[in-house]
Amino acid sequence: MLLRRSARQLSLAAHLTLPARSTVTRRSLASTAAQLDSAPQPSSYRQGMSNYKTFARPFGKVFLGAVLTYQIIYWTWLKLETDESKLEKNEEMTILEKKARELAAAQK
Repeated sequence: MLLRRSARQLSLAAHLTLPARSTVTRRSLASTAAQLDSAPQPSSYRQGMSNYKTFARPFGKVFLGAVLTYQIIYWTWLKLETDESKLEKNEEMTILEKKARELAAAQK
């Protein structure tokens, strides 16, 4: 009976002193206690980028909208400019054709 009791006490003692496998964390040989105890701190670069991430999408929309608006205004201006220069050239051509007809009529 003494033998049974000591075996039972040993098994209880083993259960109490050994942690469960799920709670045991494995450490690599290169890790230190200070690294495991402290939570990883994000770098200042990541903190700065996280501030800009919230404005990335609105900035992109405004930037693309501005580029699109500029291009539409530029193409419209270019079309109006070419139409105006064609009109001026056509007027000049009609004046020169008139002068050419007058000179041809004067020579006959």
